Amino acid sequence: MLIHDGGSSSIIISFCPWCGTRLPESQRDRWFDALEALGIEPGDDEIPVEYQDGRWLQS
Repeated sequence: MLIHDGGSSSIIISFCPWCGTRLPESQRDRWFDALEALGIEPGDDEIPVEYQDGRWLQS
C-alpha cells in the first residue's frame, strides 16, 4: 500500500474475508527457522520446492 508520507502500512487479518472462518496460526517463524537450519537465506539463496508450498508443514 502506498503511503504518501513515506511510512508503511499493514493489516493483519484473523478471519477469511470470503467465508469468515478463523485463519490458522501463522507458520512464518517456523518456515524461516527451518530454512535457517538448512543454511538457506531467503532472498539470497534458492528456496527448495518443498518450502514453496505446504509440503514442508507435513514434516
